[in-house]
Amino acid sequence: MLDRLQADLKTSMLARDAARTQVLRMALAAYKNEAVAKGLGPQGELVEADALAVFKRLVKSREDSVAQFEKVGQADRAAQERSEIELLRPYLPTMLEGPALEAAVRAAIEQSGATQKKDLGLVMKALQAAHGGTVDGKAASALVQGLLG
Repeated sequence: MLDRLQADLKTSMLARDAARTQVLRMALAAYKNEAVAKGLGPQGELVEADALAVFKRLVKSREDSVAQFEKVGQADRAAQERSEIELLRPYLPTMLEGPALEAAVRAAIEQSGATQKKDLGLVMKALQAAHGGTVDGKAASALVQGLLG
């Protein structure tokens, strides 16, 4: 992941793509900060799960910003945040959606033996164990509650 990020940043800089370069520099800084926090040093490479967590946090913070900017009527700032999200998305795994997500949730419900809404935690734990970072927690949680409700 680190090599890909650095190569993409170099390509972006050579292409003089200022917006992409800015976002990739920020992502690289976040990656290196996480590596330092994990005790690996600024040149250390994170395991895949930690690297994905960094990118998920970056996207999540921008999604929150979009909501806040739209709430106060700053459409131009919201659009800028959305464009940054689109530049970060290629670094995230393809998320399960629609029928594939529903099938995964049903399998997790069956595996965990859940029968009530209070078993949500068991189902989510089984879902994360089986599918890791490819499941959107909010969507999965809503689906689990709908199926168990």
